[in-house]
Amino acid sequence: MSFSSDAKNEVVKSELPLEQCCAKAELSALFRTCGQLSLNGGKYSIELITEIADLYSRALALVKILYNEVENLGLIKEEKSNGAIRYHITFPEDYTERLLKDCYIIRESGELYTGIARAVVEKECCEKSFIKGVFLGCASANIVIKDMNDLKKHTGGYHLEFVFNSSYFAGDFAHILSEYNILAKVMQRKKMWVTYIKEAELVSDILALVGANNAVLTLQNEFAVREVRNNLNRQLNCMNKNIEKMVEASLKQIEAIEFINSTIGLESLPPTLYELCLLRLANPEENYENLSKLMTEPLTKSGVNHRLRKILQIAEKLKTEQGGAKDE
Repeated sequence: MSFSSDAKNEVVKSELPLEQCCAKAELSALFRTCGQLSLNGGKYSIELITEIADLYSRALALVKILYNEVENLGLIKEEKSNGAIRYHITFPEDYTERLLKDCYIIRESGELYTGIARAVVEKECCEKSFIKGVFLGCASANIVIKDMNDLKKHTGGYHLEFVFNSSYFAGDFAHILSEYNILAKVMQRKKMWVTYIKEAELVSDILALVGANNAVLTLQNEFAVREVRNNLNRQLNCMNKNIEKMVEASLKQIEAIEFINSTIGLESLPPTLYELCLLRLANPEENYENLSKLMTEPLTKSGVNHRLRKILQIAEKLKTEQGGAKDE
């Protein structure tokens, strides 16, 4: 299952609201995000379409908080060609219009609300219930949780989005989130409107707000895993660059030594340089520290570096002299 599916399955089993106003807010959000509204013969009908099996039990519990006499909701299980299962949750015809008006989906006049009715999110507890309903109804995320042993850098971000069919609703929802310091952006995607969050900490904040506590812990663990993985990659990249530099320097040194040998002979060099030339030729992959330990009289790393630079200078001088002799 995906990260967002796991989070939704956690939230759908969370505690139910205690107040009727909060039950209305959560149902209102569900109707506006995963609800399909129809009007036949002057009568409204609505169904919730979801892939969350436990949403039926939660929707029924929410309706019972409002109308205790409702015993059951309708449920149709639909299996898609790709193996996915969708659930169609329907509501008793006798209560549908009353429910839609109580949840601020339709006005008394019969017109539909475009944005989010302020009355449905009048109190903070209702706002949180509304956000929870939106999360259950249409939240999706591209967050991939990877194994700690996978050292490959994961380039995916922490993108959480909510897709709506109304620009007013998308803007109103972004405004509600801003009241909890969750700064979301809104964009149009074809004929739909998307309210989205791309910052890791803000994604974590909204998960905590809707009660997806296990998802928050999973995400925080992923933050840590990615940080460790990125640090390891940085260290490996640094080591590789150092190795490349060392190999490049060693090749230049060997080239210089061979040039000196072919012109004036290595025996013409001072004994300390002569010995180092032989050691470098015999140990092309060794670093300066190991070369220093191989010397008859051990040197420091800086001492080896200084003498190798001296050898390069001698080779350059010989090349210049040789070039000048040819010109004459």
